[in-house]
Amino acid sequence: MAIEVFPTANDIGGSGTGRTGTEENMVQTLDRYSTQSSILSGMTLPASAVDLDLEVAAGRAWIDGYLVRFPAAETVTITASSTVYLWIQLTGAGDSPPAVTATAWVETATLTNPGNAALVGEITTSGSAITGTDDEMRREGAGYIIGTYEGNGNPNQDIDLGATPRAVTVAVRVGSESTGDLYFENAEIWVGNATLPIHWGDSNLVIIKDGFKAYGVGATDGLNRSSTDYTYIAHF
Repeated sequence: MAIEVFPTANDIGGSGTGRTGTEENMVQTLDRYSTQSSILSGMTLPASAVDLDLEVAAGRAWIDGYLVRFPAAETVTITASSTVYLWIQLTGAGDSPPAVTATAWVETATLTNPGNAALVGEITTSGSAITGTDDEMRREGAGYIIGTYEGNGNPNQDIDLGATPRAVTVAVRVGSESTGDLYFENAEIWVGNATLPIHWGDSNLVIIKDGFKAYGVGATDGLNRSSTDYTYIAHF
């Protein structure tokens, strides 16, 4: 089954004014207000393969405001004896009216986005097989979430969000819950897993796969003090 892209310029299978307006398509139209390119769900990669054919699992992605759906697994042949970054790219993407004409698999030697594309993962091959895959550097999810976590007193703690954020802010009051000083820490991620350095005291906040890691148990500057409640906002 072919990869599907919404919105399209024509009716499925022919010319016209576009897809019929259904509740599902209305939801997809709202989705298009986000222009971030990221994996929304699925599209997982096997750890290896006996040949050079990589199977990308079914899933969904946003690419420059377009909703892209893989109804079934897609297979793409990777270049032999190489380490490449694999992207799913839209061809002919325009602003108004939408002008997406096709999708394409693109390999790059670096993490530079080839344009109108979402990163699927890093692939390593031998002369005849896929020897490794890594999706740590791709962006996942959309929008933002707000939540809390409780410090456990260890040097660090992993906070699982279920998707990899591109920016996280953690805040905590030191002293009185109503009048104490408010401290906060920021961490951001770009393609390549860049993180911001320590900002104050022994605290540190690092974005990791599917969440973030909070460091520090200092009385006034830690992000993982025992029995302390922290508030975070994570952007995807």
